[in-house]
Amino acid sequence: MDNEFHDEVLKSVFPLLDGKDLVFCMLVCRQWREIAKDDYFWKCICSRKWPSICKQPPSDANYQRLYLTFSQPQKMHNLPVPKLTFEDLVFYIDMWLEGSIIFSQAISGCTLRAGLQCAPGGIPDILAAHLKSVDCILMLEVEPKLSVPMGPAITVSVLVHRKDSNKMACIINKSTFDYIDSNAARALAYEYLRFSPRNPFISDIRAWMSLLFLYKGANVIEVFGIELDFCDAAKSETEILWLLDMLDWK
Repeated sequence: MDNEFHDEVLKSVFPLLDGKDLVFCMLVCRQWREIAKDDYFWKCICSRKWPSICKQPPSDANYQRLYLTFSQPQKMHNLPVPKLTFEDLVFYIDMWLEGSIIFSQAISGCTLRAGLQCAPGGIPDILAAHLKSVDCILMLEVEPKLSVPMGPAITVSVLVHRKDSNKMACIINKSTFDYIDSNAARALAYEYLRFSPRNPFISDIRAWMSLLFLYKGANVIEVFGIELDFCDAAKSETEILWLLDMLDWK
């Protein structure tokens, strides 16, 4: 009789607990665990956490499983290793100053991934900190350096070839460096990426191209590096490779 009364006390208290406390109660002893398995108690918890679920519950609703599955913050899963590698890629970068070509190179993905070997002295602290960041930065040293007058439009195009499938994709198509971040000594151009029809719900992700420069007088900059990034959606090496793999390759 004592045990039956004790059971009734537990059955009166358990509906008042939150999910975490009820989970702890299941660890106390076998008796508490068997009582706490009753899905009614978990329904009480779920009705407070998600009131709408009890208005029209699924026919096979298991409230304990529902709570244990969705009450905790979802864990971020690491992306699997992509099939595409930087060794598979060649980037074709062309820049024009008012219609005249000033830079034209085919650059391997590995070279772009290696980045700048040595930044010049005299660059702003903001740019120096950016170059030392842990984010994946695709960067190339411009040698010889480009002396460019301020004012005239500079445009850039970037195509990429993947050797594993012998296909090409467009990253940037004649975009203009129309934003100058004078504090960070960077000129920026961007274009929205075009993705394969197999990925119809991916959109509004930009590719950014930056000119890294030093001021060489009132109206002249000296470009010592270029940078390609996809900071809207991808910063790590793995993320960038997955992003590139989803482009509209032709």
